[in-house]
Parts: sequence; C-alpha cells; structure tokens
Amino acid sequence: MRHEKLSTQAYEMSGKSMNFLLNLICVMLFIAIYLDGAAAKDDLVKTRMYQLKSFQACNKCDLSGADLSGAILHQSNLRESILTGADLRWVYFNGVNLRGANLSEADLRYSWLNETDLRNANLSNADLDNAQFSGVNLSGAILKKAYASNGDLSESIFARANLSQIDLSGTNLTGADFRHAYLDSSILIKTDLSNAILINAQMRKTNLLGANLLNANLRMADLRGANLTKADLSTADLSHANMEGVIFCNTLTPWGEDNSGCRQ
Repeated sequence: MRHEKLSTQAYEMSGKSMNFLLNLICVMLFIAIYLDGAAAKDDLVKTRMYQLKSFQACNKCDLSGADLSGAILHQSNLRESILTGADLRWVYFNGVNLRGANLSEADLRYSWLNETDLRNANLSNADLDNAQFSGVNLSGAILKKAYASNGDLSESIFARANLSQIDLSGTNLTGADFRHAYLDSSILIKTDLSNAILINAQMRKTNLLGANLLNANLRMADLRGANLTKADLSTADLSHANMEGVIFCNTLTPWGEDNSGCRQ
C-alpha cells in the first residue's frame, strides 16, 4: 500500500512538473514571438523613416513612436500617416501635407510649421509648447486636451476644429480663424486674440483671463460661463453673442469697464 501511495505521489509530481515545463515553454515562445515582432516593426519604421527623408513621401505610413526630432521636411506627403507619440521636436515642416494624419500625443515642442496642411488631423493630447505656426490650415482638426502654450499660431485656420480643453496660455493667435470652432473649457489665459475671427465659436466656460480680444469678431459666439476677468474686449464685435453667466471683473468692454462679476 505504501509503495502504491508513493508511486501515486511521484506520478502527480511528474504531472505537475510536466505542466510547469509546458507553461514555461509557452511563455518563452510568446516572448520570442513578441521580440521578433517588435524587431520587425522597428526595422519597418526605420525603412519608412529612410523613405520619408530620402523621397519626402510616406503616404499613410505608420510612424508611431518614431524619432524624427530635428528633421527638415520640405513639401513632404504624410497624408493620413500615423505619428502617434512620435518625437517631432525641432522639426521644420515646410509645405507638408499632414491632412488626416494621426498626431495624437506627439511631441511637437519648438517645431516650426510653415504653410502646412493639417486639415482633419488628430492632435489630441499633443504637446505644441513653443511651436511656431505660419499659415497653417487646421480646419476640422482635433486638438482636444492639447498643450500649446507660448507658441505662435497667428493667422492659422481653425475653422470647425475641436479645441475643447486645450491650453493656449500666452500664445499668439492674432488674426486666427476660429469660425464654428469648439473651444469649450479651453484655457486662453493671457492669449493674444486680437483681430481673431470667432464667429459662431463655442467658448462655454473658457478661461480668457487677461486675454487680448481687441478687434476680435465674436458675433454669435457662445460665451456662456466664460471667464473674462481683466480681458480687453473694448473694440471687439459681440453682436448677438451669448454672454449668459460670463464673469466680468476689471474687463474692458465696448460699454466700458465692467466689474459686475468681481467678488466682494
């Protein structure tokens, strides 16, 4: 009986060891396949980066996570390409086609974009700190929760773009076109919006503390709940704008200084 019991225990231990070995082999195979796939993807990204730099074209390419920092892209075609999480710091974009491209969470700090087409591009959660935009078309683009403070986006086109919860503090937006754009809950502290076109813009609960809105066109804009403390709208066009719940405190308006929202 004892011999049979020992044999049973040995058999059970042997079975457990076999299961352990099989599981270990499966894990090792998975790691090998994963590493091989990652290496293949890395090689593919390098090939596409070479293609882009050599021929200035990589239409619909997957360059997610790629390091293109400091690159010079002139008249390049990157339409509908995937650049999620890509390192694009200090990149010079001149006449580049990025229409419909996915640049979500990309790092574009200190980049320079000149006459670049970003229509319908996805720039949500992208970092555009100190970026310089000149004549850039961002119509229909998504910039939700993007960080774009202290940059120069003057004269850029944001028509029907989604900029909700974006941080544009201290950015130069003079003459920018925001017609029918969504700017709800965005941060525009000390932003220069002089001569900007904000016709029919959605700006509910937007923080415009200390913003410059001289000669801005805010006709039919929705400013409900916006903070206009210390903002200058003295020469702005507010015709038919929805001003319900707007905070006025040390605010320069077309009807004079308004302190109606100052807390006592």
